[in-house]
Amino acid sequence: MPELNYSDELPHETDNIVISYKGKEPFRLRRHAETILRSTLEIDSPKFYLHYIAWDTTDGAFKAEWKAYKPWDRWTSINITVRTWGVQTLGDPEKNGWMKMKLLGTLDTKYEYTHSIQKSLWWSYNYLFYNKNRSNTFEEARDYYYRIFNEIKKLYGIYRKEEAVAPKI
Repeated sequence: MPELNYSDELPHETDNIVISYKGKEPFRLRRHAETILRSTLEIDSPKFYLHYIAWDTTDGAFKAEWKAYKPWDRWTSINITVRTWGVQTLGDPEKNGWMKMKLLGTLDTKYEYTHSIQKSLWWSYNYLFYNKNRSNTFEEARDYYYRIFNEIKKLYGIYRKEEAVAPKI
């Protein structure tokens, strides 16, 4: 069935947020990603999943990706992706290494239609009525995005007294 899709990236910047970390146990996110995403987005377990995880037992290199989504209404959902990669030294009792993490977020709206008249009705509905509701949803979704960012920074101890806040548009 054909679809009419709208997708907006959540960060205000032109790119997504990247965290760089060097220190003890850089891959600790693997134990905390589910808790951070599920509790912040207030979702149940079927809406969170580990997309992939890889661990090299010869040199300690790793990469992983977690995804979560929060359905907002019948047409709109918030989608968050956490990607991480790096090296955690094997045989080191301190488990030192480095890690980079990328946080991606989108607000996606999808309307399904069967013919061109219905497509034009969906487009008109979105433009005339739903756009204001979607703008409010976008601000809340950005707030979720930055709360996840702050929780991950707290996990690694790289936060300041002032927290990152979603800028208002």
